[in-house]
Amino acid sequence: MLKVIRNLLCASVASAGLAFGAFAADEPNPIDWTSAPEVDGQQVMKLGHSVNMVWSSHTATLKRFAELVQIYTNNEIKAEIFPGAQLGGEREMMQQARQGVLQVTLPATNNAAALAPTLNVFILPYLATSTDEVNCLQDKITPLIVDQVIEEAGTRIVGWENSGWRAFFYKSDDPIEKPSDLANLKMRVPPNPIMIASYEAWGGNPTPLAWNELYNALQQGVVEGGDNPVTDVIGMKFHEVINRMTKFHYTILTHPIMVSERWFQSLSPEHQEAVLRAGKEATDYIRWWQPIDEANWWQQAEDAGVTITEIEDESEWIEKARAIWPDYYDSLGENGEELAQTALKLVEECKAEM
Repeated sequence: MLKVIRNLLCASVASAGLAFGAFAADEPNPIDWTSAPEVDGQQVMKLGHSVNMVWSSHTATLKRFAELVQIYTNNEIKAEIFPGAQLGGEREMMQQARQGVLQVTLPATNNAAALAPTLNVFILPYLATSTDEVNCLQDKITPLIVDQVIEEAGTRIVGWENSGWRAFFYKSDDPIEKPSDLANLKMRVPPNPIMIASYEAWGGNPTPLAWNELYNALQQGVVEGGDNPVTDVIGMKFHEVINRMTKFHYTILTHPIMVSERWFQSLSPEHQEAVLRAGKEATDYIRWWQPIDEANWWQQAEDAGVTITEIEDESEWIEKARAIWPDYYDSLGENGEELAQTALKLVEECKAEM
């Protein structure tokens, strides 16, 4: 029975909507990862994240990861996804994962760093300046930091989601093109010290604010903007209360696929291998899917009347932002400066390989 289920699930992933066995080509596969039957001894793998289920790359990543785990374990592990912060905020879900109550979560790297300071290395502004560099850095540095993150947060990184480069979104008569343009704008930032310091280095007015408070804050003028990938900006309908966006490359919004180490160690070697394989393949998938999706969101922003500016020369932004690095080496966990320098070296290796 399990072999039949696995074959059906694999067919669903490989050829959704196509015929399988005796089923007609226009009929859906009768079994997918959400409807596979319960079997004796089956484990439930709960996955929690904070974003709306319908449109986010979080969703695409976790659905892919969930179905692959289910396939590669022959339906012996069945997934249940809890979106929209149903299980709490990102830090709360990290704590649940540490305790083994939640098996998988997908926090923003800047929020995960509150419990796993080593991850702050990815928040250093302008560490990398292209998506290919970020992807390459993740592949090279994750094996070097995975044990440290387990020690810090009790969670294991098995893959990555990239939501796209954070872009300024704001309400203003004038575009943001150079750091001094931030002086008269109150900009929302996540409560991450490095991100706050980046704005201060540019002469801005950073206002730490929770994500779920942001729409009302923009509407009421408590803040006039912030920075997030276009997917979040348009998906959350911020275009209703802002009129401009500016593209730049100071940091990409990433989310590690974090697996409870307590749960991971309870799995059989075969199931551990399945989870690791699913994490790698979900990462590969989202790296293909996300840029295609992001292009659609930029078109939606333009169609919604948002004026889009691109910063052609980011040298002043880079110089001011990188100047804060030494002040925050201690926030990168043990041997923070060494970790930062290792990351820089790996980025240079990535550039040479491209």
